Amino acid sequence: MKKIATLLLSSSTALAFGQDPVVQGVIDAIEIDSMMHYVVQMDGEVPVDLGAGLVTIVSRNSFHEGNAMAQTYFEQRFAEFGYTPVIQSSSATGRNILVTKPGIVHPDTYVILCAHYDALPGALFAAPAADDDASGCAAVLEAARILRDIPLECSVIFALWDEEEQGKLGSDYYAGQASGDDLDIRGVVNMDAIAYDGDGDGRARVHSANVANSSAIADTVLLVNELYGIGLDMVNNHPGATYSDHASFWESGYGAVLMIQDWDDDHNPNYHETTDLTQDFDVPYYERLAKLSIASAVALAVPWNSTAGVRSPAQKQDRRLMSYPNPTAGDAVAWFEPSTTDRYRVALLDPLGQEIALLHDGMLAVGKHGIQVPLSVVPAGAYTVVARSTQEFHSVQVLRVP
Repeated sequence: MKKIATLLLSSSTALAFGQDPVVQGVIDAIEIDSMMHYVVQMDGEVPVDLGAGLVTIVSRNSFHEGNAMAQTYFEQRFAEFGYTPVIQSSSATGRNILVTKPGIVHPDTYVILCAHYDALPGALFAAPAADDDASGCAAVLEAARILRDIPLECSVIFALWDEEEQGKLGSDYYAGQASGDDLDIRGVVNMDAIAYDGDGDGRARVHSANVANSSAIADTVLLVNELYGIGLDMVNNHPGATYSDHASFWESGYGAVLMIQDWDDDHNPNYHETTDLTQDFDVPYYERLAKLSIASAVALAVPWNSTAGVRSPAQKQDRRLMSYPNPTAGDAVAWFEPSTTDRYRVALLDPLGQEIALLHDGMLAVGKHGIQVPLSVVPAGAYTVVARSTQEFHSVQVLRVP
């Protein structure tokens, strides 16, 4: 079986018709202060309480006790966000940390957003590894925090790999197991060293290959960068390098990309040194590259309610247009309550926002009206009912399940 999710539309096609308010809301919700806070705790610049008082994670080297401390740190953060992390033993010493956010349309189709948490140099030295790769790990944590209550069509796995520095051992084990289980992975976005821009030119790279849908994922990254005005000078390395965890998925036949700073022309001199600390971060650059990586993963996973955006708890839904049942395996009824007597056009839109059925076109009086929505004749997916007049606009998303 081909290990690429067979969804209705590619994410690049879906993005082509305009900005998605959910993706934009996720971009706006990302907090660089949160990511920097995580990084300085991971790299030992600031002590952290792991349950028995303050300790310092001096090193995340696979053979240092700090590696296990880091594992505990990540488990605590994920738990704070409301997840139940799973620890996967990838070798006698390696421990991958996995958290799954279930999708509501395609729960058995996965998008993986990942980074590696182990570090160099060796176990006898400090290994702060702020850029390589606490920067990517912090972005994974921030994505998990933001996406907790945002419905997506596909499931998202937030993964932190161990023993990448030993030869991609953690991700290689996971990808091999996934391939053996025929896991349906729509795409992998791997972040490895995303915070250094020594020459200040804003250039970053996405590495892809002729494996599965890797090129299409890279196209999605480039499109997100342009469509949402993130403002990075993106270069597509194709074929890309194989030195990070994305390559484990290529080797198992899955589509994957690497998000990384401009390693080709602007090499971080602190790479694998005890000096890899946040003092050399370009913080605005780091924020942009994290936003691009996270937003690209969200676009791949497909926001379910693209008409709603990312709401704060204080925001309330418009109750003048509702649909029942929702989700539904058959037809539904849209209950619409106009605020004024007027001529209304009520229509059903497909996942691309194109009108596929006119449900009502004429006068409606103040009061509640039930309008039939013929969902039994369309494929599974997220549809939108819209009601317009010259004075008002209402919408509600309806989920058609198999």
